[in-house]
Amino acid sequence: MGLRRKRVVESVRGGGYRLNVEPAEREMLSRLAGELRDVVLQVDADDPRLRRLFPAAYHADPEADAEYQRLMREELVASRLAGVETVQAALERPQLTGDELYALMQGINSLRLVLGTMLDVGEDHDDAVAADHENAAELHLYDYLSWLLDHVVRALSEGGA
Repeated sequence: MGLRRKRVVESVRGGGYRLNVEPAEREMLSRLAGELRDVVLQVDADDPRLRRLFPAAYHADPEADAEYQRLMREELVASRLAGVETVQAALERPQLTGDELYALMQGINSLRLVLGTMLDVGEDHDDAVAADHENAAELHLYDYLSWLLDHVVRALSEGGA
């Protein structure tokens, strides 16, 4: 009889989800979420790290986009910050609701967007990173977040128990 491996994200009887990652991974994700909060709060709206996190609404019309950003920026930032809080609280519990798992998905994706922008990761990113690459650790983190995001998306698409 073979051993059944736990899925990274699994549905639990009665509803909800369990995130099967090590405590050190939970701590790292919570710390990264806190760093994301700091970046969102402390950097200028034009900082290139936020380009993918707050994309232009009107690419062809800079004036319309500037007005949109002026009107919506506070709301967009508040939404990101609320997501960070939800992620950090959810990571402290053994079981997540569907809404919390969805917030975790958004948080992981936000981290990937900022990190990917900083590393200039494109569509053709190869997850085989040479050990001596100057950004090897950051690229491995990006790949880990991509892997985890994939598992979260799959669990959400399959639905809860």
